[in-house]
Amino acid sequence: MDAGSAEREDVVVRQYRYLLRTAPADALEVAHVEALPQLRWRERGLVLAAVQDGLVAGLRLDRDQVRALAHLVTLGERRSPGAFLAAVDPVTLRHLADLVVVAEASFGLFGGYATWDGSDPVAPEEPWTDSGFAERWRTPLTVRVVYLDYTGGPSTPDSFGRGR
Repeated sequence: MDAGSAEREDVVVRQYRYLLRTAPADALEVAHVEALPQLRWRERGLVLAAVQDGLVAGLRLDRDQVRALAHLVTLGERRSPGAFLAAVDPVTLRHLADLVVVAEASFGLFGGYATWDGSDPVAPEEPWTDSGFAERWRTPLTVRVVYLDYTGGPSTPDSFGRGR
């Protein structure tokens, strides 16, 4: 988020964004578990729709599965900063932010808020791993493959079945 839009941002939404970026994940999840049941039924549905659209998760969740929904919001914003916030309705976001900021689990988590510049962190790039199953492309084949044909003698792929 740039400096101009940070100045226009609602104070409570900014505090909520600060918690999403800096609070320990377990405390943040507990704050969401405390806040989500206080939302109206329709607003919880909008939060669920935002999780499904913005984070592409929770497709089989119901709006009443508060703990799972809180987990997805917390984890999704950690992995992809701003995805949930951009997908949720602004009025619902403001109400959710208000409830999370005043939640008991959020108490004491605003220690560095006064010096926070409002910037979103760059999403951490997860290292790609092939799990040992990928082939090494562009590595020259240095070992000649030798096969045994049906008569039991050595042959190569180029000579298999030829010269008979």
